[in-house]
Amino acid sequence: MTKRGTKLTLTDIHRNAEELNKKQKFFIDKDQGKFIYYYPKFSKRKITILIKDLSDTLAYVEQHKLDFFNNDDELNNYILFLIIKHFTDLQTELKDKSVELHFATMNELVDIGWYEMFLLKMFPMQEISNVLDEIKKRLNLSFKYLALEEELSRKGQTVDSILNDKDN
Repeated sequence: MTKRGTKLTLTDIHRNAEELNKKQKFFIDKDQGKFIYYYPKFSKRKITILIKDLSDTLAYVEQHKLDFFNNDDELNNYILFLIIKHFTDLQTELKDKSVELHFATMNELVDIGWYEMFLLKMFPMQEISNVLDEIKKRLNLSFKYLALEEELSRKGQTVDSILNDKDN
């Protein structure tokens, strides 16, 4: 026997969004009462903001010729740091701070062992995987766009000219 369906309401949407945006306490040191607030579930909107932050950081590092992201491991570590930043209260403290401070904070978290603790004990692995999958998906789209641009360039066209032709 199938269950009878119920109509989606604004209350349902609000309740689900509210549940998604609930923070929890994670105790770093219970003896001292030291904790951090974090989001156990990652919203799509916050993932998009994280990806924009990553893109802005990559552009800044390239523009200023900083000695960061010399290999894939450094990039992967920074992406995981951004997960810690965007899904904890560190976001409010690091907002509008320099890229250099972000890297210094990441390295300090690694040094004191909290980077690993947050990633392995605080966040659900599935949520971290969702972020990494979304980054991969967007990266693949970027590669496809670049390949299309290159192909059109060989033909003497641009993506913009093709899109403008479709509009007319």
